[in-house]
Amino acid sequence: MEPAKEMGALERERLISRYGRRFVAGETLFREGEAATEAFLLQDGRVRLLKRVRVAERSLMVLRAGDLFGETALVEGGLRGSTAVALTEGVALALDRETFRQLIERHPAIATRVFEQLVLRLADAEDQIEIMMLKDNPSRVVGALLKLVVGQVAGQDDGPGMALAISPVELSCRVGLDVETVKRIVHKLREQQYIRIVGEHVEIPDVEALRRYYLLLGAKEDLRGA
Repeated sequence: MEPAKEMGALERERLISRYGRRFVAGETLFREGEAATEAFLLQDGRVRLLKRVRVAERSLMVLRAGDLFGETALVEGGLRGSTAVALTEGVALALDRETFRQLIERHPAIATRVFEQLVLRLADAEDQIEIMMLKDNPSRVVGALLKLVVGQVAGQDDGPGMALAISPVELSCRVGLDVETVKRIVHKLREQQYIRIVGEHVEIPDVEALRRYYLLLGAKEDLRGA
């Protein structure tokens, strides 16, 4: 659900005028380890969450309008568990604990969305752990695409094909690989006609064929490990 539909266009503009924090592409909204005083409810634009793993920063997820982030601020004494960097210009509501509580009390639709997001993030975290246990990089990418298909299938008509709105950056977040590696794997999948790329959409013309390919990759990995 879009933010404007959840709270009404006039109320949204009022909240943005009072609590809005505008940002530009490349701006860091907060850094991992800092004291967390405000949670953010994204209204426009896209934001990327990064986490330091040893000496490198790894992408966790890409956020879109309506998403909550920086929620450790809702716990007393919370610290930032990740770094938030804007991918585009946009605006988010910056809310302390009391303001956030008042907002969800006045707007039950927002409270429902936030709860659903947190549940989905737990499920996504379990999926990501499963995917990152795979040693083979193509298996990670194909496995992530199939997980997304399972999560989206209820919202599409029955049929062999599927369209997923996901960019290489977002896909790299899910599989724990750098963007260039993901692009090379996606290019090979496209050459093999397992997927098509239309803008930032990945189209899977035959989901069952991609599942069979995933099983084949798994079998090859098992043989290498034997």
